[in-house]
Amino acid sequence: MAINTSRRLHQVKAYLLNYISQNQLKRNDQLPSEAAIAKSLGVSRNTLREAYISLENEGIIVRRHGIGTFVAHPPVIRDSLNEFSPFAKLIQDSGYKPNFQTLSMDFVLASIEVNDALNTLPSKKLRCIKRLVLAEQQPVIYVEDYFAPAVEEAALNWDDFNGNMVHFLAVSLDSPLHQIQSRIRAAAISPDISQYLELAAGTPILSVRSTIYTVDNRPVTYSKICFNSTIVELDIVRIIRTT
Repeated sequence: MAINTSRRLHQVKAYLLNYISQNQLKRNDQLPSEAAIAKSLGVSRNTLREAYISLENEGIIVRRHGIGTFVAHPPVIRDSLNEFSPFAKLIQDSGYKPNFQTLSMDFVLASIEVNDALNTLPSKKLRCIKRLVLAEQQPVIYVEDYFAPAVEEAALNWDDFNGNMVHFLAVSLDSPLHQIQSRIRAAAISPDISQYLELAAGTPILSVRSTIYTVDNRPVTYSKICFNSTIVELDIVRIIRTT
């Protein structure tokens, strides 16, 4: 792995986080020696130690003098249900480089669930985009986006889509976006999706269903989102009112 000197510390941290995740290291698992990692990255031991100090301060690793470096808490990608953050920002904030992969873009007859959410007829084919969000090269989020007929009428330039669906719709549609309504539940990943997240069929995941509405309360997209729950956490803050 070639390290860019202008972002050396960030890249070393990203490598270490990615190494822990890709090798599925757990609490108290040991990392390779500093000498081995420094040689692999082509960086000095001082640079590596700076990254170690940063990760130790964040509670990800713990260094034991004369013994080695161990995982204290496996890194996770955290999202908050209290406000919207693009997938790319969530991944970047966790020290990874985000990547997006479009798996397919077709017109399909949608399920009852989708038609109910978008107020469309079962006989109407809808645009469906299946995509994968990766942290470095590790798949973490699988998404199916379904679009209401009004989106097709707007004749969007899909070549401009860069993975940030909300921003793409916000700058492309005439009617401003107003809100996202989401439902979250625990689920077992199905065989057809497990291959994309590189998980065994039946593995527990976080399943989210989200509908985006315009300011005039029209649904424009319905998304089925599967999070790899081994490295993604969803947080929520609930206000307690006593009056």
